[in-house]
Amino acid sequence: MSDLNKKKLAIAFESEKLTYSKFDVDLYNTGITQILSVAASRGHDLYHFCMSDLYWHNEEAYARASVLKLPKAWQGEPITAHQYLKEVSHLPLKLSDLDLCFARGDDIRDEQTPNLDVLQTIDTRGALFESLGATLSTADKYELIRRLPDIPSPATYTASSMTEARRAINNISSDHGYFVLKDRYGYGGGQVHRLRFEDPELDRSVKMYLSKYDQIIIQEYCPEIKNGDLVITFFDGKLIAPMLRKPAYSEWKTNLSLGSNQIVHILTHEQEHTARKVINAFPEIRFASVDMLTTGKVLEINSFPGGVGLYENYGISIGAIIMDKLEAELFGESLPPTEISAPTVEQGIAPWSDIYSLYKDYDSDIEVLDVFCDELHNMPIEDLIDFTPRSHDYILSIPHSGVLIPAHFANRFDLSSKCIKEIDLLSDVLYEGLDGLQIVCRLAPFFIDMNRPKKSDDTKDLPYHLKNTATEYYTVDDELLLKKPYSIKEREYVESFFDLYHAIIEYLAQNMIKERGYALIIDAHSMSSVGWGRVFDEGEERSNFVVGTLDDESADSEIIQSFYDGIKSAASRYNLNLTHAKNEPYSGGFITRIHHDPKNMIHVIQLEVTMGTYMYEADESDSTKRYALKQPRLKIVQDIVKHAIESASITAKRIHNHLT
Repeated sequence: MSDLNKKKLAIAFESEKLTYSKFDVDLYNTGITQILSVAASRGHDLYHFCMSDLYWHNEEAYARASVLKLPKAWQGEPITAHQYLKEVSHLPLKLSDLDLCFARGDDIRDEQTPNLDVLQTIDTRGALFESLGATLSTADKYELIRRLPDIPSPATYTASSMTEARRAINNISSDHGYFVLKDRYGYGGGQVHRLRFEDPELDRSVKMYLSKYDQIIIQEYCPEIKNGDLVITFFDGKLIAPMLRKPAYSEWKTNLSLGSNQIVHILTHEQEHTARKVINAFPEIRFASVDMLTTGKVLEINSFPGGVGLYENYGISIGAIIMDKLEAELFGESLPPTEISAPTVEQGIAPWSDIYSLYKDYDSDIEVLDVFCDELHNMPIEDLIDFTPRSHDYILSIPHSGVLIPAHFANRFDLSSKCIKEIDLLSDVLYEGLDGLQIVCRLAPFFIDMNRPKKSDDTKDLPYHLKNTATEYYTVDDELLLKKPYSIKEREYVESFFDLYHAIIEYLAQNMIKERGYALIIDAHSMSSVGWGRVFDEGEERSNFVVGTLDDESADSEIIQSFYDGIKSAASRYNLNLTHAKNEPYSGGFITRIHHDPKNMIHVIQLEVTMGTYMYEADESDSTKRYALKQPRLKIVQDIVKHAIESASITAKRIHNHLT
């Protein structure tokens, strides 16, 4: 064993592979990789082995281990040190020489796993994290149901034969068309599958998975997963922080590896109570997450949850928290009472938590018509005026992408293809791939236009199209889409969505000023690639990116220039002849005009991206392509816009720091 007085530990990491990515050393799980990075940055001796590397020699436990080293001159962030580690040599490692061993457990399936007895020698003396008991209890995805049969959860059954599988399938409701099949001892989203009840090849598929996994879980499919699931992280029984994982576009699974986004979430008392009940039922696990649906149904408990969301959303390094605690235990030291200072529910997770009170006076469930698909849905107000905090650096307003209208207003509009052409179609998909405090209107702009005033504005020199009101939408051909005027009560109802949208923007802006001394708002739109209708550039091809600044009055001139230069420099990297302009054809709509106040440090920039830059437009001659995304272009546009916003954010911070 290493000399603990030297503050240097011999630490091993057990996992099936040494790397799962382009880096030489990357255990892929962002929780355990953070621990690896922090341990490396603190100068501990590091080793790696997998279960098949373990063996007995002269009645001593050994591993054929890789020796991992950082470059001698390495200096960098402890959170990413693993990216610089190298496998410098191999040696027979005597397990009794280890002070600490982390077991990722992805090659530990059950109690019959080969060499478990060798690893047990570390576990017996308390040097294994997590313990074998903890690893085995979380590897078995049915253990949660066994320990807490009354916990709210999807209907779940185990099967090891086709007869048991068929019985389980028959016991599950087929109302939603699908059920979920998992490897009982699976590790990650790759072993989770959604099967259709009506699939004519269903039995064949189930037999195939039984042959592959031996033991499976059959589980009820919960369609609310489309709204994301909660990952609630605990360490030594203390709540670190919860996050909401929102699945990627067109994806039903919420795994980070499948493109999901992890964002801040405020737990309800019921959600927290349920999560703590699960943690208390697994006292052997030190570092774990409880995964549950927002409706309160628990999906599973996992050891070694990911750490990237905690770091990006809260600035919490779970690797540092765990290494601090374990070093203190091994060195016989004590940590100060504030060892975990992560924000919790009781402390108020996010400064914008009060924003959710703005929704309280609205109907909890609203029937809406999707005018693009002609489908009816029941949706909460939180999904119609959708606030999602992905990062704190700026406010991202997406007002014109919505395709929904309350169903009882459907007969008030001529819902033909002309309505679709009035929507910034798929701009939500484009911009939601960015960060920021995002507010998205899912309601169609011809139902309520968040970028027009509630009352008609006859201001001289105001562009003609901006003189319309939010509830009386005129097409670009100057045609009123509303077939019959609203009653006073109807208008108040429609305008209530407008009031909510702008109240959220105002709340976020004022809160950002309190936090940072300034607010940066990006109002995000798309437009037709060629001007048509009542516009001065009718028939002319437009620039791919148009930055609207109210003729450089909407924000500090340096912030505007940084944003514009960011667009230009990022676009030039792709050699696609992407063009850019300022204030032509649009210099800024109502959102930019009403919320900008650069003298009081509220900076607003409007951005328009031509639809042809990222999708096929309504006038596409090939009808099979019409309204389809250009997937490679989508990523390119997101990268360009992200670069521009980052440039503007850096400049805004610098200006504020100079003023203070």
